Amino acid sequence: MDDLLADFVAETREMLEASGEEIVAWEADPSDKARLDTIFRFVHTVKGNCGFFDFPRLERLSHAAEDALADCRAGRREPDRVLVSAVLAIMDRIGQMNDAIEAGEDYPAGGDDALIDALQPDAGGAGAEEKSCAEPGDAEDGAARPSRVTAVQRSIRLPVDLLDEVMKGVSDMVLARNDLARRLREAGEQPTIDGPFERLSAILADVRGATTRMRMQRLEHLFGALPRLVRDLAHELGKEVVVEFEGGDVELDREMVEMVRDPLTHIIRNAIDHGIEPPDKRREADKRPAGLLKFAARQSGNRISLAISDDGRGIDIDRLEAKALAAGVYTRAELTRMDERQKRLLIFEPGLSTADSVSSVSGRGVGMDVVRANIEKVGGSIDVFSQPGEGTTFYLQLPLTLSIMPALTVESQGRLYALPRSYIEEIVFARSRDVELARAGERQLLTFRNRRVPCIALAHVLAGSETERVEWPETTLVLIRLATDEIFALAVDRVHDHEDVVVKPIPPAIMETGIYAGTTLLDDGRPMMLLDVPNIARDCGMLDDLRARPESAVEEESTAPVRPTVPVMLFTGLDRRRRAVRLDLVQRIDTVEPEAIDIEGARAQVVIDDRLFALAGHEDGPLPEGRCRLLRLSDGTSELALIVAEVLDAREVDEDMGAGGRDRRYAGVALLEGRPVPVVDAHRLFAEHGNPASAEPAPAFKANAL
Repeated sequence: MDDLLADFVAETREMLEASGEEIVAWEADPSDKARLDTIFRFVHTVKGNCGFFDFPRLERLSHAAEDALADCRAGRREPDRVLVSAVLAIMDRIGQMNDAIEAGEDYPAGGDDALIDALQPDAGGAGAEEKSCAEPGDAEDGAARPSRVTAVQRSIRLPVDLLDEVMKGVSDMVLARNDLARRLREAGEQPTIDGPFERLSAILADVRGATTRMRMQRLEHLFGALPRLVRDLAHELGKEVVVEFEGGDVELDREMVEMVRDPLTHIIRNAIDHGIEPPDKRREADKRPAGLLKFAARQSGNRISLAISDDGRGIDIDRLEAKALAAGVYTRAELTRMDERQKRLLIFEPGLSTADSVSSVSGRGVGMDVVRANIEKVGGSIDVFSQPGEGTTFYLQLPLTLSIMPALTVESQGRLYALPRSYIEEIVFARSRDVELARAGERQLLTFRNRRVPCIALAHVLAGSETERVEWPETTLVLIRLATDEIFALAVDRVHDHEDVVVKPIPPAIMETGIYAGTTLLDDGRPMMLLDVPNIARDCGMLDDLRARPESAVEEESTAPVRPTVPVMLFTGLDRRRRAVRLDLVQRIDTVEPEAIDIEGARAQVVIDDRLFALAGHEDGPLPEGRCRLLRLSDGTSELALIVAEVLDAREVDEDMGAGGRDRRYAGVALLEGRPVPVVDAHRLFAEHGNPASAEPAPAFKANAL
């Protein structure tokens, strides 16, 4: 295929995707002449290009659609649903022929006359309506462009595989740079090399950022195909649905866009079929006849929050319970112990559907379980909130990219593995006085802070059996929280560090083991496998154990009143006094050399991983003579380092703590083991010290994470 023909195929596809969205919007507001003009220009351009390349069938179809739209522009014809469906059917046929041209195949003859006849004012439109209802999976994977663009950026088309190769090369360069940095640290200071190396690191960071942005797509490209899907499905079910989008300028990795396309389709079908009522039912409930389906996207750090909400009837919890009981998914006792959120999450159970009958849209109990599985596969999470009679909202949390993932490096039997950090709740030592390990039948149980959870050893998971001997008191326990809020413990030999890893795919044969989700490389070039946490939990029977466990781990807990608590990190300050800070603010624990700290008057800074951070807590006392411990804190927008004498433990304290008195440094005072512990006021701390971390390279001092 020559370059001109390749450009024709790509341009035609882009215009068809954009015009499909515009036609659906024009149908909702026929008086919008600007949209009609935009659609007419699209069709006219396609017709002209087809004539240039001598594609008579494409030219004939586009010419017929152009004539019908010209009549609407001239006021000789009023647009209606029949006309819109007929134009959409022709757009679908042109798209199919365009795909055939790209593949070098001949499109089967016939059917064009029926599509053209459906454009006539006296046509019934049945054939066109049938052909215009495209399957959700038939939506093109390209990028839809905005309908009204004032300035077009200069761009070139590149094969996606080429971008992937560039990204792979940059990732390998980063790993090589990290290996070189480690070797330079081991060799000691070398002034003639350190300066050029820092410049190289800064340039490589810029190249990596630019390459990552090359792979990003705006969410409007994903949203562009949804109005057509909603329109066709609502028409099939006899409903009226209005679509609203917010946050279309948020960018997401191209691979991630493709991964969430199918889950979004399932959620849309579920919302229109189960959630939004028919117009007559909505009028009876004092709602407007047309239902509302809203998509809202926000970026928070390195994650994307996507909310899909409707104003329908909401989730019928009682009906969902009855279905789960009838299907044998849960027992009545298990359902009784569930709170409202856990009951709402029943919609994600396989084989569970609230539909009374099976249809082409729903009723088979397949869909929402696939949604959760696909979202978890990419390191995301999904939650649902519903209010009876008011609607339902699905909340999706997605990583910005599939290629780079925050992970925790752990060791088992001398080998290193990566755990996705999004699943990690807490890390504890088995030998800690607050930890109790016990054997109950064939299962190892962990009791920690009056909470009993099942425990598995990574060594047993990797061996496929429990024949491997595990010294449980010597292990480190990683508490893992699944998307369903269920917690279990994974025992490893050692925890190494938090880091962002470059994830690469693995062969299908390895994926089928259910243990690994990908692979990455360490700084020295050695491979490290990324563990598939949901599959490990399922294959080891964790979900069944968590479902069947007692309501409380300790007998006294069942009678004690439940008081809201908040997790905190206990530490001693430089003045040797015990204090606490909210655990959700603690990103990691670092250890630095005294030379990395610079204090001059009211200004205090510290170098961590070649970056400058504002320093707090130094005013409480003299700095330690040896290496210094730091709590790296973040509120999502700012970061700072809090210097401490010792990190003690993570604990739960009453959310309703006592007032902090006149000392403005504290938000309150918690009571732990009969002793008062001041809790640092995070708002004041970030207001005084929390500047955004500097991206400029700083002198290289050795800093180790816990």
